[in-house]
Amino acid sequence: MTKSREIAILAMRAAHSRASRKPYGVLCADPPWMFGDKLPGPKRGAQKHYDVMSVEDICRFELPPLADDAYLFLWRVSAMVEEAYQVCRAWGFEPKSEIVWRKLSSTGKKEHFGMGWHVRAAHETCILAVRGKPKPLVRNIRSTFEAAASRQHSAKPEIFYTDIVEKLSDGPYVELFARGQRPGWTCLGKESR
Repeated sequence: MTKSREIAILAMRAAHSRASRKPYGVLCADPPWMFGDKLPGPKRGAQKHYDVMSVEDICRFELPPLADDAYLFLWRVSAMVEEAYQVCRAWGFEPKSEIVWRKLSSTGKKEHFGMGWHVRAAHETCILAVRGKPKPLVRNIRSTFEAAASRQHSAKPEIFYTDIVEKLSDGPYVELFARGQRPGWTCLGKESR
């Protein structure tokens, strides 16, 4: 683990202790997965945008207080499907479904043309997992949505939060490895300032 990653983990732990002690009903996470994407160029690959963590470190990551009945929304990379399910279970959640973000170009007029070793990725996948028996607020949320890809590496579209997560559960909400702040949420992460 790099020194900057250790500092980020310590900062998140400090934020946990300052956060509301009411257990969270929703945990969103887009971990900084470490995988063999040593791509050429100054901007290609996760390691060129932020510090990454091993699957073992993600599995051992200290979580904020969670309700007995809670949802996990865990973003995964296509090359690490089994590892993402391993993280779900290590965090005490049982995978139930997946949500697929079909990425569009920045204009929103055509499909995004992403990276990939065998096929070019035009989507991202989020595992929906539960602990206990959380009750959905509505039952008409689709498992696929479309939105333009962000210009910020790995950032997720606002529609994911407003039209899926916040309609499924009334929270309280916490996001780990957050890249910004969101009203009504506790956002923890090195880039969440």
